[in-house]
Amino acid sequence: MLEAIRKHAKGWVAKIILALIAFTFALFGVDSYMKGSGGADAVAVVGDTKISSQEYSRELQQQADRMREALGQNFDRTATETPEFRKNVLDNMIERKALLIDAQQQGFRAPDNYIDGVLSQIPAFQENGVFSPQRFEALLRQRNMTPAGFANDIRQSYMLEAQTTPVSLGAFIAKTPLTHIAHLLTQQREVSVIDLPVKDVSSQVNVSDSDVQNYYASHKTEFTEPEKIRAEYLALTLAAAMPGVVVNEQEINAFYQANTARLGQPEQRTASHILIGVAKGASAAVKAQARAKAEQLTDAVRKAPASFGDLARKESQDPGSAAQNGSLGSFARGAMVKPFDDAVFSMKPGEIRGPVESEFGFHIIRLDGIHAAATVPLDKVRSEIETELRKQKAQKKFSEIAENFSNLVYEKAGSLKPAADSMKLAVQATDWMSPKSAPAPFSNPKLSAALFSADSIKNKQNTEAIEIAPGVLVAARVLEYRPAATHTLAEASAAIRQKLGSERAAKLLTDKGEALIGTLQGGKETGLQWSDFKMLSRQQNGGFDPKSLALVFRTDTSKLPTYTGMLNPDGSYRIVRVSRVLEGAQIDSQLLTSIESRVQQALQGADLKAMVTLAKTGYKVEIRPGALDLK
Repeated sequence: MLEAIRKHAKGWVAKIILALIAFTFALFGVDSYMKGSGGADAVAVVGDTKISSQEYSRELQQQADRMREALGQNFDRTATETPEFRKNVLDNMIERKALLIDAQQQGFRAPDNYIDGVLSQIPAFQENGVFSPQRFEALLRQRNMTPAGFANDIRQSYMLEAQTTPVSLGAFIAKTPLTHIAHLLTQQREVSVIDLPVKDVSSQVNVSDSDVQNYYASHKTEFTEPEKIRAEYLALTLAAAMPGVVVNEQEINAFYQANTARLGQPEQRTASHILIGVAKGASAAVKAQARAKAEQLTDAVRKAPASFGDLARKESQDPGSAAQNGSLGSFARGAMVKPFDDAVFSMKPGEIRGPVESEFGFHIIRLDGIHAAATVPLDKVRSEIETELRKQKAQKKFSEIAENFSNLVYEKAGSLKPAADSMKLAVQATDWMSPKSAPAPFSNPKLSAALFSADSIKNKQNTEAIEIAPGVLVAARVLEYRPAATHTLAEASAAIRQKLGSERAAKLLTDKGEALIGTLQGGKETGLQWSDFKMLSRQQNGGFDPKSLALVFRTDTSKLPTYTGMLNPDGSYRIVRVSRVLEGAQIDSQLLTSIESRVQQALQGADLKAMVTLAKTGYKVEIRPGALDLK
């Protein structure tokens, strides 16, 4: 049990923490997350638990930020403004809320000392192999996080992982379907093609003026340009406060003396145990029986200490440590559950103590060694201390600069130049943008609302200094404005005519192609000029796009040759003749391993989805009117 927890600390929890470091996640306390915040402003309710508009807005923004990080220049903010995007975000929040409620009711909780133990083992938070509070706090500050919030994220991750892991690991894969899939993947089909060009039906395509007018009348929204502005802005960041910040030797020494214990390597202890497990909720009789067995084992190992390892292998119900003669390795205070932790850190080397009761059952513990705490020399942490102190001073200085910045953009509302000159900042200009297509920093809802307000557009005065992230203030001003406008029929007619013409040509060409396929399937070759034969497989597409390739391999090959058809991206229609099918010969073991991995992932995903659906159906879910319109 304890060994399994320690492995989790180095495995999935570490991965979750590193993922949290890589992205900016919402940080809620477990209690506040479970209870929700606000009441009247709730966008959804799961059981008795609310999802507030603040939580929802924050999650929408963070999902958009993650997409921006992942897609870079290919990011299109309009994709995050659709009802479908907002619905997906809210659905995910509802599912997560339902799982967390279930996890809490089932008692999945990570104690504080466990959190501390996990944090101390994360390489990203270590300096020279030792946990560094300064590095930990610095990394969190860079991601706009707090230590308490980060710890609560670990708790939530623990709760969800403890609940979902048994489900995800329960997927069973039979070997026969894997082999069948491998044969399908390696199957080859010999094909040749003929493309019917658009010109074959061009003379039959007719788009009248009335067709154009009718389309325009019923699709006016397609031809409406949203309101747009060009703006200029100033961004004040914490970096502006860093120049001139000096830390003297006396301050470094004082910080070192006050934090010597934190900067050093804490005492660690090496221990082994034998666990007699007791299931949660077990009866008093079962517990008494387990305690009696633990007492017998304690007496036995005290009489014959050398038998500890043998008894651990035979009797311990913690399989991870039992295989290691009961050894749990070395750990610092707080890494284990409290009763176990308290016992180990009050024992002497070689001492055997038991039974010690914990939530897992009864332990017989042997203390194998003590590794004394070590002090880190000042020289090794001097630069780290100096950086921390400079940031602390800069933060204080930034508060003063920010106040001056806010006053200047307010008092000199007609221009950003006075604030720029005073702060030695550069005024930056934007291209034309609409509220839905605004790039960062105007993707921030508060800044966007201020800049696109009627007053800002009319008066072209500075917005107030708005904090878009901790340590980042932005003030902006509208330079030019274009009201929303609808293209006239004359302006839109060419595009409409082309669209309707393409659609009608595609329909005529598809009808012609399908008729020809019917003739071919009847065994009547018509002297068509087919391309050279080529072999296709699901892994070698031969120039076919995925959709066309899938169609080729869905075609019934019980009678050959057989034919199918599809529209090409250029508007032509392609007829494909399948003349031969070759089954894969010997199946490569690496391919089977790859297929097994993907099928395993698919099954796990399906099982987890079913679990989430079951959890959600256990609670009444109410989505408040207008929730999906929230911005």
